[in-house]
Amino acid sequence: MNDFHTLGYRLRLTGRLRLETGLRVGSGLTDEISGTDIAVIKDDQRRPYIPGSSFKGALRAHIERLVRLVEPGTPGHGRGACNPVNRSEWCITSEQMDALRQNPETLDDQVYQLSCRVCRVFGSPWLASRVLVKDLLLAEPELWFERRYQLRHGVGIDRDSETASRGLLYDYEVVPAGTEFKWEIVIENANREEAQDGLVIWGLREFANGRVQLGGGRSRGLGWVRLFFDEAEEVDATDRNALLEYLQTGKGRPVDRDAVLARAATFARMLATREE
Repeated sequence: MNDFHTLGYRLRLTGRLRLETGLRVGSGLTDEISGTDIAVIKDDQRRPYIPGSSFKGALRAHIERLVRLVEPGTPGHGRGACNPVNRSEWCITSEQMDALRQNPETLDDQVYQLSCRVCRVFGSPWLASRVLVKDLLLAEPELWFERRYQLRHGVGIDRDSETASRGLLYDYEVVPAGTEFKWEIVIENANREEAQDGLVIWGLREFANGRVQLGGGRSRGLGWVRLFFDEAEEVDATDRNALLEYLQTGKGRPVDRDAVLARAATFARMLATREE
């Protein structure tokens, strides 16, 4: 197990995310300038962006669905995916954690051993995440003035009459299709024996194949995206020369794009040959 007391390994991935359809990542507020009821989240220049937490949440949720399909059953001990939104379905519940704290000298190891496959990588209330996601900013912010937010209209439906409810008309902003954002993900201290970096890349390839949606309004056809890989670099701190070079230049060793993508296949093969 690689802990976080020292830097053991770091993989940095970058690329672009293109909107195949309109995107609505709402701010939860009314935009006083445009007057729309549900505004898109914007930076201080009124340009749209995608919070890293939104992208990471969609990535994790999709990976959880795939892992549960391949590794059904009770999650834990490095297998399966627990349900992070239901406390009673965590791989380590609060009650179990209270018991583990009685032995602080073995606490870290016990938490890792009992955690499910996805929590070991993306974190849990008891375990730090190995996946860091930056906010996705516009790939070409200087060209944003050439685009306009799209304004769409919605209506609430009365469940009894199955007709439009009076007074429930609203409008909402979307970022138009074709807009591109930059993404950057850092994976730190991944356990290579468990192909933890491959697990993340496995999920990213689902984005690259256009199989994952982001944001709200997905039942209306919003949020379809396609991801593109640009560059990858890694730092292997167990290699003294590589570490010194990183400390001097601030740059890791470039990794071939195809070699990085192949790690997803390595992870998939590991799952396929797992012991039942």
